[in-house]
Amino acid sequence: MKRILLAMVFVVLGIQLSIAQDIPEYNETHLEILQKGISNIQNEFSNIEKEITRLKRENQNRLAEIRTLNLEHDTLKLSLDSLFTSHTQLYKIQKADKDTINQRIAMANNTIIRNQSVLENRSLWGGIIALFIVLLSGSILLYFFKRIKLGTNSIDEVRKAQDALQNAQTKMQEESIKLDNKLLEMAEQQIKIPTAINNQGTTAVDHSLALKVADEIVRIELNLSRMDSSIKGYKQLAKAVQRIKDNFQANGYEIVDMLGKPYNEGMKVIANFVSDENMEQGKQIITGIIKPQINYNGKMIQSAQITVSQNI
Repeated sequence: MKRILLAMVFVVLGIQLSIAQDIPEYNETHLEILQKGISNIQNEFSNIEKEITRLKRENQNRLAEIRTLNLEHDTLKLSLDSLFTSHTQLYKIQKADKDTINQRIAMANNTIIRNQSVLENRSLWGGIIALFIVLLSGSILLYFFKRIKLGTNSIDEVRKAQDALQNAQTKMQEESIKLDNKLLEMAEQQIKIPTAINNQGTTAVDHSLALKVADEIVRIELNLSRMDSSIKGYKQLAKAVQRIKDNFQANGYEIVDMLGKPYNEGMKVIANFVSDENMEQGKQIITGIIKPQINYNGKMIQSAQITVSQNI
């Protein structure tokens, strides 16, 4: 359109210039004015063409940018579709894992309940057997003491009575060690179940089984301290106790060792005091542990019940 207008302008100017050359009245001044006008129009036309060329280049650049943006849009759409698919798959996997973990937790809880009952039954039977052996030893001892009192025995019979009593005590200790070994073996297996569940971070920590096992460990350690290390099964039981204590420590539990330590008033314990005139004057020593102090990740979850011997 612009080119047509410019052509028309040139035609008009050309006609005027032709007329000016044919008509004498047009002087040179008018011709110069027309020539300058033509020159200005040509310059303007050149500038317009340059502007048109620049606009064409800009238009091409914009079209290239639009094509690039379309490609990026398509790429982002593909990525979004891929992320949505991955999210759907991950959700299904997590849901399946959650269902599996919940089933394992339910199975573990049922197993813990059953085995806690077995532990209690074993402890009860262990106590009954130990009581039976004590009564048997007492009966044997009473029998020989009666014979001594009646004067119907000799020195050999007294020695036999002592040997029989010693054998009965040894037998009782061996049976006690056997029961404790079985108890710890079963407890060690059960400790692994709640540990595996807690590592998943899906349920709160249940300390009930750990506290019961810790009470048994302290009881067993106290019994071991009163036995001769040559008793059959002694070393095996001591290793089992240490193994469970190491397992406890690895899972954040600490059984605080108090036996034989001095007692002070600042301890957070339930203490039973007994007098012992053989002790040094003014001393207070922890000589018995009824329940140990248990810490979990540095925090006390069970306070100790102890026996303190004193001479005050």
